[in-house]
This record gives sequence, structure tokens and C-alpha cells, in this order.
Amino acid sequence: MVGLIRRRRAKTSLSNAELAAIASVDPGQTSRILDGQFRTVSGNVLRICNALGINPHGEDDDDAAPKEVRKRAAWAKLEASVRRAWDQTPQGAERLVAVIDAVAKVTSGKRGKEASSDASPVGNPAI
Repeated sequence: MVGLIRRRRAKTSLSNAELAAIASVDPGQTSRILDGQFRTVSGNVLRICNALGINPHGEDDDDAAPKEVRKRAAWAKLEASVRRAWDQTPQGAERLVAVIDAVAKVTSGKRGKEASSDASPVGNPAI
């Protein structure tokens, strides 16, 4: 599993610190996990696997295209950012939705027809 985690991390444009922030894992612990210094699949290992789009309990497609891996990593980074910004209230969620929708309106003009073919402004690769 360590090899898979390392290879997947190498395919992303994420630094170890960015991966740690996305996965909500201490940077030192993230470095130890990336160095293979773990014996069990702990919660921290699971969070790092999730951030990298790795299934820690089954076969995983290690041959995923680097572009797809970067897309998954970008989605995880965006999701982590939204979670940090959200105050966990319905009103806070509505405010974030309004901001993201406003950004989508601005960026959809730049993407042209691509925007009309994708109902989601970001495109969740996990869906």
C-alpha cells in the first residue's frame, strides 16, 4: 500500500503539506505515512488514501491517468477548502452555495459550451 500511496501522491501536483491539509492529517504524520512508517490502516492513512482517491481495502487502479489523479486531488483540495469555510450551519451553507454559484456564472462564460454540457461547475470525479 505504501508504494501505491507514494505513486499516487507523485502523480498529483500536491506538496506533502497540501496533502496533509486536504486530508486533515498532521504534516509530520503525513510524512511518516508517505515514508511507510505505519503498521495498520489507521484513520490518518484512510484520510490520506481518500484524499488521493485510493481504495485502501481493495484493488485500486494504479494505472489511472495522471490527469484524472490531478483532477481527483483538485476536487479533494476544493472540498477541504469548502469544509474549512463552512460554519456548519444551514445559513453558512447557503452563503457558500451563493458564492460558488456566483463564481460559476463568471467562469461559465470563459468555458463556453463546456459549461453547458456539465451541470456541475466543478465536476465531482467521485460521482
